[in-house]
Amino acid sequence: MFGFQGDYKRQRNINLGGSRRNEAGRSGTRAVLNKAHEERQKREEDRRRHKAAVDIQRCWRGSRDTEAWRQKMRESIDISALRDLRSLEAAYDALAVFTTYFNGQQRDVETFHQILRALFGAPSCYQRIAEAAGPMVPRWTNVVCRLLGLAMDTYVKGTASIDAELVQTSLVCATDAGGSGQSLQSAVLLRLIESKGLYAYLSHYICKCDRNIHADGMAAAVTLAVRPFNLPTTAARELAVSLFARWIMSIPGLPNKLGTGGSTAVTRMPVKWPLLAAQVQKDMCQKHAASRSVSDLGGSVFGRQASPPADTLALELAAINTLGNMVAFFQPQLSQKGAVTELDTAFIQACAACIRLLPTCDPFAHVRASRSPRTAGERLVAAADPQALRWLNKLLSAPLLELLVRASNTSDEGVSAAAQELLLVLTQTWGDSVSRSVLDSISQMVDIRTVGWRGVLSDPAFLHAFAGEWIRPETIEGPGVVRLQLLCRFLNRQLQTMGDDELFAQGMSLPIGDLKTVARVCRNIAFALYWSAETPEHLVPLRDLSAAIARELYVRNSRHRFADERFWLMPATVLDMSLFADRVAEDPIFAVKYEDEAHSDDESSSEGEADDGEMDSDDDGSNGGGGSGRMGWLATVYSGMKRQPRKYMDRVSLTPRIAVLRNIPFVVPFNDRVRLLHALINRDRVRLGLAPLGNAPSLHGLGMGMHTVRAVIRRGSVFNDAFEQLYPVLSGKPVKRSVDDGDAGPANEQASAAQGRSAGRIAAPFAFGSMDDQDDAVASWNMFGGMPLLPTSDAEPEPADPWQRPHPVAQMTQVQRNDAFKGRMQIEFVDQYGMREAGVDGGGVFKEFLTSLVNEAFSPKQGMFSATRGNQVYPSPTMQGDATQVDFEKYRFLGAVIGKALYDGVLVDVPFAPFFLGRCMGAMPTFNDLPALDEELYRGLVALKNYPVAPADKPAAGNDQAAAAAASDEIYRVFGLDFTVTVDSRDGRGGTRTVPLVANGEAIKVTSHNRMLYLDLIAHFKLTRQNDRAVHAFLSGVHTMVPEPWLRLLFATPLEFSRLLCGDSGKININDWRRNTEYEGAYRAKRHEHPTIRAFWDVVMEDLSEKQRRELCRFATSCERPPLLGFAELNPTFCITSSASDENGNHDHRLPSASTCVNLLKLPVFSSRDILRDKLLQAIESGAGFDLS
Repeated sequence: MFGFQGDYKRQRNINLGGSRRNEAGRSGTRAVLNKAHEERQKREEDRRRHKAAVDIQRCWRGSRDTEAWRQKMRESIDISALRDLRSLEAAYDALAVFTTYFNGQQRDVETFHQILRALFGAPSCYQRIAEAAGPMVPRWTNVVCRLLGLAMDTYVKGTASIDAELVQTSLVCATDAGGSGQSLQSAVLLRLIESKGLYAYLSHYICKCDRNIHADGMAAAVTLAVRPFNLPTTAARELAVSLFARWIMSIPGLPNKLGTGGSTAVTRMPVKWPLLAAQVQKDMCQKHAASRSVSDLGGSVFGRQASPPADTLALELAAINTLGNMVAFFQPQLSQKGAVTELDTAFIQACAACIRLLPTCDPFAHVRASRSPRTAGERLVAAADPQALRWLNKLLSAPLLELLVRASNTSDEGVSAAAQELLLVLTQTWGDSVSRSVLDSISQMVDIRTVGWRGVLSDPAFLHAFAGEWIRPETIEGPGVVRLQLLCRFLNRQLQTMGDDELFAQGMSLPIGDLKTVARVCRNIAFALYWSAETPEHLVPLRDLSAAIARELYVRNSRHRFADERFWLMPATVLDMSLFADRVAEDPIFAVKYEDEAHSDDESSSEGEADDGEMDSDDDGSNGGGGSGRMGWLATVYSGMKRQPRKYMDRVSLTPRIAVLRNIPFVVPFNDRVRLLHALINRDRVRLGLAPLGNAPSLHGLGMGMHTVRAVIRRGSVFNDAFEQLYPVLSGKPVKRSVDDGDAGPANEQASAAQGRSAGRIAAPFAFGSMDDQDDAVASWNMFGGMPLLPTSDAEPEPADPWQRPHPVAQMTQVQRNDAFKGRMQIEFVDQYGMREAGVDGGGVFKEFLTSLVNEAFSPKQGMFSATRGNQVYPSPTMQGDATQVDFEKYRFLGAVIGKALYDGVLVDVPFAPFFLGRCMGAMPTFNDLPALDEELYRGLVALKNYPVAPADKPAAGNDQAAAAAASDEIYRVFGLDFTVTVDSRDGRGGTRTVPLVANGEAIKVTSHNRMLYLDLIAHFKLTRQNDRAVHAFLSGVHTMVPEPWLRLLFATPLEFSRLLCGDSGKININDWRRNTEYEGAYRAKRHEHPTIRAFWDVVMEDLSEKQRRELCRFATSCERPPLLGFAELNPTFCITSSASDENGNHDHRLPSASTCVNLLKLPVFSSRDILRDKLLQAIESGAGFDLS
């Protein structure tokens, strides 16, 4: 731009502050560059498109020209050269051209059909080629195999509609070496099975075709399947057998698909059946070793033939189909008696290999249609062919089991090992139903004790290896382990169904010496494998079985002693208890909170079954329904008996020490286990500010650092008052009082009226006497930590529902409520006249309260517990169906009371039934626990179990005809039982009603085939199902105080648990009591030499009966039994002191008294022994409560 000054150039704008470049100019430059870049990319894309179009056109023109050339070549094929066979060269060229240029399209199929008919339709044509081939046999073999391979591939892939019957005829003709020219036919057959997938094609054809429609084709398939067994070389025959075993024997329902004629042809095929069975066993072992992968089945062995599916389920289905087909084909050829043949051995080995490949499952269990399969075993059973499962059922028939028994006892070690392995696999892999059925059936065929354990126990090498003080884990190896594991399975099942009277009867079981050896062997094996860092997978079943047997024999020993306590202990050189106890107490498993499991158990107990354990209506337990024969029914029943919630210890990996304690705790001395429990409890008590067990109480130790729970309890109504006042501490909500719970006495009515509360509200402390006394009691009583339970101001508004009033502990967590219940409880008794007793609760009153509470609550008169004929109590079966939510809360409260007694180290005198104590320790009762409940019922069931069965009626495990034979069974004719049980009626009129043990149980008769199942179900119903909900509620209360692992880990028998709860039931050791006694007052100087003290101990030892000694112990310590570990554990130490005389200085008119809270006996200085005896008896037999404190 020109200016008037003559300057035509634009002046630059200079900014001394640092101006930015012209943004508009810069953006314009960027746009130009972007546009240029886009145009360059577009040109590049056009070039690529042009090049791609040129390439596509070139390829298309090439493909078009190639296809035109192929078509021209196909059209030039002279089929007449094949029909007339004017020249072998012309015929060969025609086949070579067709196999080279065949494209698999439908338009070429007609030509394919013409060639197959021309070459193989007239046998003379192919026969002439075979005879004249001579040196051209390799070339003809190649072209014929290519032709037949194309035909098989086209059929399998379905790319064109090829005539399957024509393909079958062509294959049969091409491989028929019956006449001359055998070299060509044999070469073609060998090439077909080596590289052309003949057996894969046959497997596809047999699975796809219906034998009723394609009868000729199915017959040809059978012919082709067995023809390779005639090949001239051994290697070829072995390859054919291998492929037949892999591809044909794994077809589901093979005998049904082949029909009678085809099955007969397979049965008569020219191959040694032992070779086939051995090949099946080899293949299954290879698959198992490859971690259930079929990747090893391709490549050089199969060549081009398709491999089976590589997923695990397909492999397992192949194994179960192979096993079913083997049973169907082989069973008629097995020996029925006499010596075991080569075929028997091979069949046994093959079956074991097949079953070992399967997951742990029950092939006869029926998976409900209402839910999808959850486990690998259930998925396999749901997907398996039903016919294959029915054939597996025959594997458990009596003839086959008898064969296994004969084979297991033969002198040939190989045959014996194979039979033992199959028996072990049957009892280990297929679940409890099959295992129990097999073991029960075989136990009736042969005396397992005679041919099994006695043979093993007579082997010096075995005794040297396993029956010493202890063994090393590496010792448990070798071929004898399978036999040992099988014998353990038989003995474990035998112990489940054999009572003490049978086990220890002469001639019924092993001699006592052998029984001790078995116990020692099982203890050693279990300890060695649990103590080792890692147990080999194949030894885990032996480890668990050995532990189960050793533990069961230890339980039997507690009832019928055949070995002393030291027999069961591990040597101190192996198990150092000084280190063992410390490291166990530090294990993380004891630091886990268990209140969530206890709470869930409590909820499940209130939401469980609707009645006394009747089976759900949707359980498939009907006879013959919902499964594969009888075994399907058995599987459903046993799976229902096993339903138990998974506990914490079942979900974590255990350290060796914890594993030993959980499974074989008896290898640790009982007193050491008790000390370990006390150490665990003390650690928790220190956490809560409570005095550890075994230490003298202090203000902090008595729980003064935390809230104190107070309650006023009436004599004669201890249980109701305790439940109403103490259970809210656990539950966080008040307890509704029913009309029946209240005490209808006038004093109670007066107290309730004075407090202005109705009988339906939360229970207040009971105070009797003057109105002032009642007001003082109410004012001084605080339910929890100084907080009033009920509002004290009349001006406070009342809620519409009194039960909606919040409880002081309602805002606490369950952990805090449990801790509160563990804390100090201050009890005040009110006697029968409404007067408060004078005792001050320093601990002794609470122990008296616990004793009175359990005596009242666990009495059968209360209705919550029943008593056996031996006066042992267990939760009442009548409460299962009629109990309310409050009843189950009472069970939970009583469980918490027992748990608190354990937690505080207070002994209670309650004779619990052993089967109930076993459930408290996590063990499920079995048939041998039934005598403790009903001796008469047990003897009747033993008679049923041991009733002799005629040979025709011998049970066959898995026999589908069991129900049909029930009417003619001797057991049913004699006993007339079905699968029902009679229980007391709920109408309160003393009648009875019938409950089915399984669904449709009234229609299932007890026969020789199912009597062992009937015994198990009766025991399960009587000992478990009748009171299951009540037991769960009770245990949830126990576990709020003492976690379940502490009990399961430390105690092995109900007797041990009873000793822990109630103390030793034997005679009081007076010498131990005297040794652990202190003296104060007038007796301090002379101690034992004081005349009164000498007279006292002389009276106790010589004049008092055992009952009176226990009453003296209760009078002085509040418990009639001494501490579990002796009087040295009494805390505080038992002490005798002198009491004051009367105003005349005379002691003879006074009675002995006691301060039970400090275990103090106040004994006046009597002038003679006779006076001391009379006054002592008067005091301990007066039952005066704490008025003599």
